[in-house]
Amino acid sequence: MVKKYVVPVDGSEHSLRALDYAAKLARENGNRILLVNVQPLFDTYNTHRVFTNEEIEAQQEKAANEAIALADEHLKSVPVSVETRKMVGKIAPAICEVADEDDIEGVIMGSRGRGALRGAILGSISYSVLHSAKVPVTIVP
Repeated sequence: MVKKYVVPVDGSEHSLRALDYAAKLARENGNRILLVNVQPLFDTYNTHRVFTNEEIEAQQEKAANEAIALADEHLKSVPVSVETRKMVGKIAPAICEVADEDDIEGVIMGSRGRGALRGAILGSISYSVLHSAKVPVTIVP
């Protein structure tokens, strides 16, 4: 069975560096890449006072499409098989949910270094995925 690397993409330079690393590994061992973009939930009272559900969903779709298009463009000249998935939810748990599928070899993701204390070294999303995923997680600086 051909395995896949999950590569979360958000349009950042960090996610593109992780994508480069994943593409190199995928080419070497015949694996595929599963690009995953998770849009955060905007499920607060104040958000719904200002925006309709349709406006929120349209913005989430636009942001996901932009991140995936950038990743696709980045991989244009790389001979590797790519799939995409767009999700909405809590970001780290959604990535871990995808990583739990049978054909997943591991997660390869960038780190932004956001947040206090633990974010000084790893971003809070990458930190959560690193400690929650059931497959190997590679953090690319």
